[in-house]
Amino acid sequence: MLYGKDPFKLFRLIPVVLALLVLAFPSVVGAVPTKLVVRARANDAKFIGTAVGGLEVTVRNALTGKVIAQKALEGGTGDTKLLMKSPISRDTLLSKGGAAKAEFVFDIKEPLKLEIELNGPLGAGNNMHHEVKTTWLIPGRDIVGDGVIFTLYGLIVHPYSPKPHEFFPIGSRVTIGAHVTPMCGCPERPGFLWDANHVTVTAQVFFKGKRISEIPLKWAGRISHFEAEFSPSESGSYKVVITASDNKNNQGVGITGFMVVPEKKYHKVLGR
Repeated sequence: MLYGKDPFKLFRLIPVVLALLVLAFPSVVGAVPTKLVVRARANDAKFIGTAVGGLEVTVRNALTGKVIAQKALEGGTGDTKLLMKSPISRDTLLSKGGAAKAEFVFDIKEPLKLEIELNGPLGAGNNMHHEVKTTWLIPGRDIVGDGVIFTLYGLIVHPYSPKPHEFFPIGSRVTIGAHVTPMCGCPERPGFLWDANHVTVTAQVFFKGKRISEIPLKWAGRISHFEAEFSPSESGSYKVVITASDNKNNQGVGITGFMVVPEKKYHKVLGR
């Protein structure tokens, strides 16, 4: 006999064999914790995270549309030298240096088709993105390291002057100013990695529904600040549309407006 005097030895080995199978191949008996990492990077710049408000990541079952996870994407912008100066090969890990991420763990028994939705940066105003990617997630096959990277094109344009519905008396010189950065919030200044001389910032001024002026905004001596002056000649409401673009196919828009009134009304509004 195969097992000598003990014909039941084979049956007593079955639990041991099953236990070994569970340790070696857990997916055959139950769900396997499987990781997914999601990141966002600005086109021609660094990773996007907390400093520009973070991003919202929603993960759905792509076949049913059911939301299965939501999380904020937060963290730093990563290693400047690695991302902007060093030669990159196909095996280079781009996310070194604390690059922002959202990390998920899904307990799955079989391959799951995911739809990953990203909204943000939350501090980008008009220039927020809504992006969607799909991927399969296979039990035990983590998507980690750099993970799934969204590349966000565009510029963040925040007008800081004039403030919306700010009042000015006739004859004023109105400063039109905007804070302009890549989607990561990385600084713009002349001669820097993000060169202010390579960004075209323009203010279009509208009055009574017509564009009455188009003014170039120049770097204002402070990081990412661009300014020009405008002299309104009539009382009424003005709309200002500020556009920005660079030579890397990034564009952004900021919108504000202001009021021009006679001196007497201006001082009455301000309580002077």
